[in-house]
Amino acid sequence: MRLRHSLLSGLGAVVAGVVLVAGPAQADCTLSIQPALDQWLIQHDPFAGDSLQRQFDVAVVNLGDTPCVGRIGVDLRGEAFGLTKPGDDAQIAYALIDERGGNDVTPRTGQSSRRLNAQPISLAGGDRTLVRFTFAADTEAGMGQGVYSQTAYISVADDNGLPLAEHPVSLAINVIPAAVMGLKGEFQRVNGVARIDLGELTPGPKTLGTSLFVLSTGGYRVSVQSFNQGRLRQGATEWYVNYGLSVGASTINLATGGDIEVVSNRPRADDYALTVNIGDVSGRRAGQYTDVLTLTVAAL
Repeated sequence: MRLRHSLLSGLGAVVAGVVLVAGPAQADCTLSIQPALDQWLIQHDPFAGDSLQRQFDVAVVNLGDTPCVGRIGVDLRGEAFGLTKPGDDAQIAYALIDERGGNDVTPRTGQSSRRLNAQPISLAGGDRTLVRFTFAADTEAGMGQGVYSQTAYISVADDNGLPLAEHPVSLAINVIPAAVMGLKGEFQRVNGVARIDLGELTPGPKTLGTSLFVLSTGGYRVSVQSFNQGRLRQGATEWYVNYGLSVGASTINLATGGDIEVVSNRPRADDYALTVNIGDVSGRRAGQYTDVLTLTVAAL
């Protein structure tokens, strides 16, 4: 009897051990993460003043019959944090926010920090829920045109950090080709039009206290057109003074119009000093001579 009692106790311990290993309900949890879009793309013009953020929805579905409880996380699978573009060393910082409770799930260290107070996902068998994420990037980063991206793995994990489900999404920002320009230095603006005073017209080059600046996401072309084809005209008369224009180191043919073209894959911030070269003024009637220049910029 003593031997039989000892054997039954041993069997009881073995049965209890089997139950502890196979028993947790989470082992039968069957979750599926289903983003509405596999690429979370933001189209961005850095000169348009738009907000560099967008929201995306993810459906979390319990495909099984057992209740599932877990927390949202994001993992980079060993990649360094930051959006990148081939051929560019820049790494663009970004943020991912779970909007259910404002929980920051940005994987700054390669994976999002575990926050036990974050709102969990709790789904009965067959249930589903929507999780809305805000994807936002650093608007101060100098980004050239092209697509900056990183693959992130959205997951739901249990309290021990074990994943119950995950799905990859591509986080991406497409910086569109864009360029803006303007004048700085000595000029007046009259009815929205810049006016540069050339002073007394004397033959030869004259460096103006005015420069043209161009900001762009890459390559660009500046075009210059002269209303009088490179001549300063006195009012509506037929009195003219020929002149030329240099933009930085480039001499513009004002008779036909001219271009300055810059090829680049990186963002640009360029300044061009303006210089005029006044032609012969002998025998010209005294008075005010003017011309209208039209400068345009286009991204390449």
